[in-house]
Formats: sequence, structure tokens, C-alpha cells
Amino acid sequence: MMKNFFQQKLFWGGFVGILISVFIFTFAFMGSTVNPTPKEMPLAVVVQDDGMTLPNGQQLNFGKIFQEQVKKNDNESIDLAFLDSREKAMEGMNEKEYYATIVIPNRMSQNIFSLLTDQPEKPEVEIWINEGMNATGAKMAGQMASGILSNLNIQVQNNLYEQVENQQIPFSVEKSKLLTQPIQVKTKTLHSVGDHNANGNTPALFTQILWLTTFISSMILFTVIKKHELWKWTMLSVTSQILGGLLFVLSICGLVFWLAEGVLNVSIPNGGEMFVLMLFIGMMFFFIQGGLLNWIGYAAAPIFVLLFFFSMPVLTLPPEMLPDITKDWLYSWVPFRFSVEAFKDTLFFRVNPLASGIGVLGYIGLAGFIMMLLAPLKPGRGENKTEKVIVGK
Repeated sequence: MMKNFFQQKLFWGGFVGILISVFIFTFAFMGSTVNPTPKEMPLAVVVQDDGMTLPNGQQLNFGKIFQEQVKKNDNESIDLAFLDSREKAMEGMNEKEYYATIVIPNRMSQNIFSLLTDQPEKPEVEIWINEGMNATGAKMAGQMASGILSNLNIQVQNNLYEQVENQQIPFSVEKSKLLTQPIQVKTKTLHSVGDHNANGNTPALFTQILWLTTFISSMILFTVIKKHELWKWTMLSVTSQILGGLLFVLSICGLVFWLAEGVLNVSIPNGGEMFVLMLFIGMMFFFIQGGLLNWIGYAAAPIFVLLFFFSMPVLTLPPEMLPDITKDWLYSWVPFRFSVEAFKDTLFFRVNPLASGIGVLGYIGLAGFIMMLLAPLKPGRGENKTEKVIVGK
């Protein structure tokens, strides 16, 4: 009996299938996220320091010294952009170009030197964190910016000690305390993710929910159509499929929106825009799935599942922390990426992503919609009998 059990082809086929599944899912869940390393994280630096003339006639500009020092210590994990105004930096952060910005004020050198006088003014430097762009990336960029300014603090401290020694300036306990940490760093947040937003991951969560629920809806509607019109697609059946999809997606979005805002207290700044965006993304997902199902049948289902498993783990990480192969061959084109960015625009940047057009996701969904409409024009090869039996059940 036991010998016959282990001689079954199903047993060994299932064993091999499990090993293949383990191989696939291990790479899907861990391959791109097990060792995320930042590379060329975009940070902006605004240096507005006017400098000053010392009593001995020497010109001093800590802003220029800082800029030259940072350029000299180039680091492949950071991509610094030097801008000439705070406004340009804020505009870039609004466009999701920078994770953080360092702002050196125009009175930087004067305030630093004032620490040696009887009327000290504590110099302040700002770090702006673009939290809505990606909470993980923004936090890491903030740490990088703090590290850069920590080095500046040490450099300024050494310079001031030299001034004390060269000019024989009286040195009191109060001055010693001021020079311990001469520059005060103020960290501010731009586009905050707020409370009840899963640490900024709600865009990815909404995307996951919509993809899975529309996938189930697509499979149900496809099965209903195939059972009713088993051998041939018609414009009537495709129209019924699309109308059914609209009903399913509308109901899904309504329920998800109510649960998220009304029950889970997710912070949604503009409910109307958010619901329309959810409906749009849900329909685009449905069109993508429906187009492939209508042309290649149930064989499309594994594609949707694998795409989901391989994509979801990378959507919460900034692209600068992904391996090049993942970024170029998956992240650059996967539909989920555009969905997550659209939800970020609405939830954190207070921008309606549909105001400027349907975007890349819209065009991908439009291609799926056209594929659905063209299903009746498929070559009449007849359907697989196995599929007929499965649907008939």
C-alpha cells in the first residue's frame, strides 16, 4: 500500500510543483527586499549664505565651504542637487523629485561668527522631509541629511576654536556651551502622511485590495460569459461583461471607501476625488485582466497572481533601494506602480492625478479595454474541451 502511494505520479508531480512554488515565491517576496541598499537617493541643497568679512579683513562663507566639502565627499548613495532658492526646492519636492532638502540661510556665516561675540545668534539650518513621496525613503534621506550637517557642525566648531585662538577672544563657559553644537538643525515635514495611514503605505494597500478584488470579479464574469456563450464571443457578451465589471468595481470601491474612512479612520483629504480615483483604477485593472482573459482564457490567471506576488513587496520601498534588475525589468512598467503614485498624489500631495489626463495606467487600461472589445474577432479555433468541462461544472 505504502509502495503504491509513493509510486503515484501525482505525488511526485506535486512534490516537484511544491519545490518550484517555493523557488518562485521566495524570490517574489524576498528577492528584491531582503537587502535593500540606497543608491543615488535624490536630495536638494539650497545654499543662500551671503558670507561676511571678519575683523581682520578675511572673507568667510560657511555656505560655500559646506557646498565644496559636500561635493568633494561624493557618495554613491546620495544624488545631491544644488539649487539657488528654497522655492525651487519646494517645487521639486511637490513634484516628487527630492526626498529631502537642506536649506542653509543667508545669515549663516554672520550668525556663526556671532557666537564669539557678546550678542550670539544661534545659526539655524533646516531639513525638509518629503514624507509623502515615500515614508521609508524620506526617513532614510533625513538621516543622510542629518549626517551631512553633523559633519558641518564639527567643521564649524573647529573653525570657531581657531578664531578664538588666533584672535585671542575671551572664552567663557557660556561660549563653550554654544560651541559644543554651534548649528541648530530644525527638521520639518512636507506632505505629511498623517495618522491612520499605515506609515504612508495606504497607497500600496489600496492598490493590493483593488487588484485582488477586481481579479476575482474578472474571473467570475469571465466564467459567467463562458458558461452562457461557450464557443463564441459576441459584442453582446462583451458589453454584458463590461457592464457587469462596472457594477462589481463600483460596489467594491464603495465598500472599500466606507470601510477605510468610516470604520478604520484612514485620513482621506478629499473624499470625492479619492472615490473617483479608486473607481478609475479599479476599472483600469478590470480592463487589463478582462483583455487578457478574453484572449488567452484561464491561462491568464497565473499571470495575474505572479504579477501580484512579484510586485507588491517592492511597492513600499523607494525605487532607489531596489536592485537594478528589479527596477528596470519590473518596477518600470508594472501597473501597480502607477496606481500607488496616483494614490500618493491624492492622499499626501493634495493633487488630483486625473486633472492632467489618464496617465500611463489609463493607457494600459485602454489597451485592455480594446482587447476586450476585439475578442469577437479572435480566429475561430474553438475552445479547449477541458475548459468546456470545467466551465460546465
